[in-house]
Amino acid sequence: MVIRLLIVGMLLGGVIARLVMLNHTRQFAPPTAGLDRADLKRVVSRGDIDSQPYCFADDVPILLTAGHDGLPGKADVDDNLDGIVDDRRETGAVGSDDECLGPADEGYQAALDFPGTLSISKGGFVPCEAEANPPRWWTSQWGWFVVGKEVAE
Repeated sequence: MVIRLLIVGMLLGGVIARLVMLNHTRQFAPPTAGLDRADLKRVVSRGDIDSQPYCFADDVPILLTAGHDGLPGKADVDDNLDGIVDDRRETGAVGSDDECLGPADEGYQAALDFPGTLSISKGGFVPCEAEANPPRWWTSQWGWFVVGKEVAE
């Protein structure tokens, strides 16, 4: 009984120590947390910052690529343990440099033409016109931000 209590005490102490460490080392708010969404939308719509509106399109493919080394999974490793090293079924292996790309990601257009690329899903955000009341914007200063649901007039 004493041993069980000791083990439980050690586990609780470890959890508490981890929570205290996380509390001291992480940032709780994103860089845009202090910005009012309406003000940010106004600044973007006036063109005061470099930005691009994005709307959802349900017909664009989401891609899984072989990554920068050009080989599926980890290079020169049989990731799925089937006896064949670097076969197509290893694309997207955990710990590899393989990438999942949407239309807004760098390298998406090039990946469309690459023979080893897999289409794993449909639907993603694509550049659109600001007049379409886009739900998302990309800004060079703050990255992505979501405007929220709006009803088009």
